[in-house]
Amino acid sequence: MKKPASRLDRKWQWHRRALQQIRDELLRERDEHASAIRSALDRGGEDDVDRANDKCERDTLLAEIQLEDAELAEVEAALRRIRDGTYGICELTGQPISPARLRAIPWTRLSRRGAMRVAQGVLR
Repeated sequence: MKKPASRLDRKWQWHRRALQQIRDELLRERDEHASAIRSALDRGGEDDVDRANDKCERDTLLAEIQLEDAELAEVEAALRRIRDGTYGICELTGQPISPARLRAIPWTRLSRRGAMRVAQGVLR
């Protein structure tokens, strides 16, 4: 049973849609990369140069899939925060994240101030 949309839910409606679109795009890209890896494996190289090129292509695609998986995890976590009512609150400072930052990086966990602290190694 789906819970009724609350006022908070409506506040984050644009962000939820943006995150869902990003998630869908990441899933499409990951599927395309996985398909390209399978194609490279099926192709098989005729000589050492072909095999080396295929290996390089597979390694690059695997790295892209890993990056997409990490981004996907962040997007899914942001969608959970929207559902849990903690979206838009910095996980480090507990302060609200600016609307401009959330528009630019809808999956962000940190305010600008929190991100600066992390970059400086100050985790208080």
